[in-house]
Parts: sequence; C-alpha cells; structure tokens
Amino acid sequence: MLLRLGSLIFAFPVLILLVLYGIEMSAISDCTQLGGIYNFETAACGSEAIEQTSYYTRHSGLVNGMMLLSVVGALAMSLGMLIKGMANNKART
Repeated sequence: MLLRLGSLIFAFPVLILLVLYGIEMSAISDCTQLGGIYNFETAACGSEAIEQTSYYTRHSGLVNGMMLLSVVGALAMSLGMLIKGMANNKART
C-alpha cells in the first residue's frame, strides 16, 4: 500500500510539471512561428522585446513544491520497500 502510494506521489508532480512546461513551450513555439515575441509576464504573443526568464524563476513556488512532494513520495517508496522486505524476511524464518 505504502509502496504504491509513494510511487504515485513520486511520479505525479513530475508529470504535472512536464505538462505545464510543455503547454508553455507550445505557446512560445506558436508565437515565434507567427513572427512574434512571447511575453512571459502576460503569457501573450507580442512584438516588443522583453527579458526572457526561466520557468523556474517565474514559478519557483510551484516547482519547489512539486519537487518536495516528489521527495516525500520517494521516501514513502523507500519506507514501503523496507516494510515489505522485513515482512518477507519474517515469513521465511
């Protein structure tokens, strides 16, 4: 149970971040193909040059929170493996 839950908690934050990043990259690609310049502050296509910032800089709370949740999932998986291993070891003796 803990192993499965930990696996889900470990994987979902990363998948969510990848989807959100992919959506933004798709909007940027569409904008540049139309000959515009993507404005990261307004999330709109424009014509004036603006400073480009990384995804992490703009969404640091989201990225940090998701990575922390992923670490919690990894710890839950590890604990689940330890508990499962100890239960299997007791059954053998």
